[in-house]
Amino acid sequence: MKRTLTILGLVLAAVFAQAQSRTAYFVRNSTFNHEMNAAFAPDQGYVGFPLLSGVDLQLSSNLAPSKLLFSLPDGKTGLFLNSQVSADQFLSGIRNSNFIGTGFNYKVIDAGWYTWEDSFWTLSIGLRADVDASLPGELFRFAKLGMYEDPTSYCIEHLGATAQVYGQVALGYSQGLDKWVKGLRVGAKAKFLVSMMEMELNVDRMDLTLGSDQWMARTKAEASILGGGLVPQFDENGHVNGFGFDSSGLGVSGYGAAFDLGIEYTISEGTPVDGLRFALSVTDLGFITYGRDKSRLLASSGEFTFGGVDGIGTGTDFNDTFNSLKDDLLAMTAFSETSVDKSQTRMLTANLNASVDYSFLQDKMNVGLLYTTRFGRLRTEHELTLAWNYAPVRSFDIALSYSLLKTHSTIGWLVTFVPRRGIGLFFGSDFTPVNYTALNLSEMELPVKIPVPKRELMFDMHFGLTISLGGSNSR
Repeated sequence: MKRTLTILGLVLAAVFAQAQSRTAYFVRNSTFNHEMNAAFAPDQGYVGFPLLSGVDLQLSSNLAPSKLLFSLPDGKTGLFLNSQVSADQFLSGIRNSNFIGTGFNYKVIDAGWYTWEDSFWTLSIGLRADVDASLPGELFRFAKLGMYEDPTSYCIEHLGATAQVYGQVALGYSQGLDKWVKGLRVGAKAKFLVSMMEMELNVDRMDLTLGSDQWMARTKAEASILGGGLVPQFDENGHVNGFGFDSSGLGVSGYGAAFDLGIEYTISEGTPVDGLRFALSVTDLGFITYGRDKSRLLASSGEFTFGGVDGIGTGTDFNDTFNSLKDDLLAMTAFSETSVDKSQTRMLTANLNASVDYSFLQDKMNVGLLYTTRFGRLRTEHELTLAWNYAPVRSFDIALSYSLLKTHSTIGWLVTFVPRRGIGLFFGSDFTPVNYTALNLSEMELPVKIPVPKRELMFDMHFGLTISLGGSNSR
């Protein structure tokens, strides 16, 4: 029971993540699609409702719960390392490359307003946290099988993880250029960043040889801890064997800047394709810099030997299993601290968005195609989204989307209500899986089965309240 509660708690905690709504991208009256294209502007100005301006949540992974949790012969649910789960049963569902992405995006202040002719400004202050991990299939194979013959060899490549927590103040400007080019609009956004902490781990390659007398690891890896809070602990050989937490080190650790750039062009009225719009944007082109006194660097290069671990793959308690694997990885990587002779600069994860959409029925309905690329540190992701939007009245929108390339069979939906005056709201999700399986919770003394995604664990939620200020987009 404790094990299942812990696993579910971790999954629910991971859901709180940052995302930019692809479904909202083509909603013409959206008050937050300028997050993906700085040129976009809604029909009127707005200010976010205090403390509820906007919350974005997302969990993104190609590891579904059904690939990690299995029904046991006694009817309970067990982790993949349980001895009652066969290696073939588990490893057949694991890819060569696996990823998990989580985070959190919360807007404390958010506002947009019109000034002179067709000029739109935005101001937002918020907090972001992002966690990303790349887990090679060979790592799961090692965790499950351990030393099944003497000797046993593994080659683990491209294992990595990043974590980042920072606040930002963003000021954006969008301007219609109809006086020069009919239908053209451009926009830009500048962001001032204040970071609390950042961590990064990159294991380029780890060659393991497991024998009955000792285990040997040949590793090439590096890691960094930027900012306070997390403190590495060392053994008598100067190798990292754990981490502690020091609350006195928390606070502002780094500063940076980022920029969003966007452009849109709508074909002028009087043509056979009135309402056809093309758009292109880049977001989060920027960096954060940390001082020498806020930076700790770790590296591992060479060959190390250590005692083997008995019983790997036979654990049943999630906490014990996780701690055991963590200790094993630290022993295998044998990180040592290196000197820091200069400040450290880290780039943000930039995004590219390109789209085309077409409006008809007097601008009450539109369909669109959006291509996005996310240039992450661990991997580059591509997504293609088909979207449909219907606005029966000016203040109300319903949108549906379907995404592919990165995901399988995921749909999105969004409902927005933005009146000319008064309180508006939006809520929706980009990734709502349509293929599910059942997770048996009988070991929690509850004869209940809950649905969980069958193929990939993709979920997000967007929610916010706004207060309309009036004003007008020339459209």
